[in-house]
Amino acid sequence: MSCGRARRALSLEQADPAQAAARWAAVDREPTGRAPWVPLYNPRDLTVLSARVGNYQFHPYWNVLIDQLWVR
Repeated sequence: MSCGRARRALSLEQADPAQAAARWAAVDREPTGRAPWVPLYNPRDLTVLSARVGNYQFHPYWNVLIDQLWVR
């Protein structure tokens, strides 16, 4: 990715947000277009905890580490 293109997009964010968004999209497409694979899945997780729960830890693969939690 060209650092100059990213700098130009960053400099436009205050003056012209629509043009900056278009430039950021172009900056994003550059490495994506060269990638041998593109992720097709972006998982989203929701964890609801009580105020009584402590030592909450999240792992990107295992999600909530239940064995690390404690409850008052």
